[in-house]
Amino acid sequence: MKKYAQIFVAISLLLTIVGVARSNPAWASSLLKSDQPSAAALPPIEIDVSESGSYYVGGLCEFNALYTSTGASAKAAVDVPAEESRNVPYGYDGELYLAGCHIIHYVLDAATNDKKETREMSPTYGSWEVCFGDRPDVELLIYYYFDKPESGSPAWIPLTTTHKDGFACAPAQYTGVYAPAAVRPPIQDGSTVTENPQVGGGSGGTVVTPPTSALITESGTYSAGGICTLEVEYFLKNLSNDLHVEENIDVSQNVPFPDNEGLLYLPGCHVFHYVDNALVKDVNTTTEQGKWKICFAAIPGKKTTIYFYYARDDKPDSALPDWTPLETTIENGMACAPLTEHTGVYAPTGK
Repeated sequence: MKKYAQIFVAISLLLTIVGVARSNPAWASSLLKSDQPSAAALPPIEIDVSESGSYYVGGLCEFNALYTSTGASAKAAVDVPAEESRNVPYGYDGELYLAGCHIIHYVLDAATNDKKETREMSPTYGSWEVCFGDRPDVELLIYYYFDKPESGSPAWIPLTTTHKDGFACAPAQYTGVYAPAAVRPPIQDGSTVTENPQVGGGSGGTVVTPPTSALITESGTYSAGGICTLEVEYFLKNLSNDLHVEENIDVSQNVPFPDNEGLLYLPGCHVFHYVDNALVKDVNTTTEQGKWKICFAAIPGKKTTIYFYYARDDKPDSALPDWTPLETTIENGMACAPLTEHTGVYAPTGK
């Protein structure tokens, strides 16, 4: 069955307005203005690439460039909003996760010495790779489509995908949009997979992991889907929490994340705070009421930092920028951070 990841569909997340000071690496105290633009309305985040290196693009992908000749460059950007990409035919089983990353390659025109966009880079200039954070519940396969196909209309095309060190990676020598899709349960680290390009062919299938949640009414340690754990210590009896694995990662993918600050590992976890069984919508919870700590597995070989964001209600345009870092400690292979006292989404990053 063909299936797109529908953006902002029936999301049962995030119902609090609260803000964050970007300059504070812990959690902040200033309120975001309610009239700030929504995440989807913000322009794409772009990085100009002219030298070899690894570049983190808006938390969604890592672009690795190795230039062996002069005269070549690239631009990497978050594909937000992703409406155009959603209209590109995707004829495969599995769930395509958008937004993706947009890569544009350039070479110098010998006659004018100006940069000229090129459809496909020659290996004479080097090699390029795009990587997305691997998910623990499904295997990811990376797809792309050309900005300017030679004939006909653009269509998603599968790429040979390598899984290593917590990343799903594929060659990125084409000018176009790249995005991961969930095709089957996870495979062993270090292996590769190439999807059969026939519609409905191969052994792949749509993998849907049921939402895993925990209704918390007593102090203790609770887990959601093997993704995260929440340590709760209540000082009052009228408090409770709902913890569940993020059901639709498209929302988080469209919340702005600073470039070159790492790669988001999604899905994250949603935490809802309740007082007297009423969802906390205002900044009215205090540390005298309890303590909360959220933990994720530390990303091997990477500096792991936990980020979070808020929204003022469950409407798609209410997610307020931006992903904001929390003060994160690593203990026994786990990355942990004090939970903010308001409903939000949390996810680890690796850098």
